[in-house]
Amino acid sequence: MGKRAHILIPKPRSSFILVRCGTCNTERIVYSHSTTNIRCRGCNSLLVESTGGKAIINAVEVKRFEAP
Repeated sequence: MGKRAHILIPKPRSSFILVRCGTCNTERIVYSHSTTNIRCRGCNSLLVESTGGKAIINAVEVKRFEAP
């Protein structure tokens, strides 16, 4: 029991992000490692571009929701 006390639980590197569109100020929650391109619902501009790993965010990041 004493040996297991020092083993750390790894935290995920990915998170959900609240982003705001730069042109129409519409907010949307997206995934940081998204596998699809995500467009704005208001003006259809590209908010998140998938790369196969960590996505490129083309919008303003408002808030990041980390894992507890």
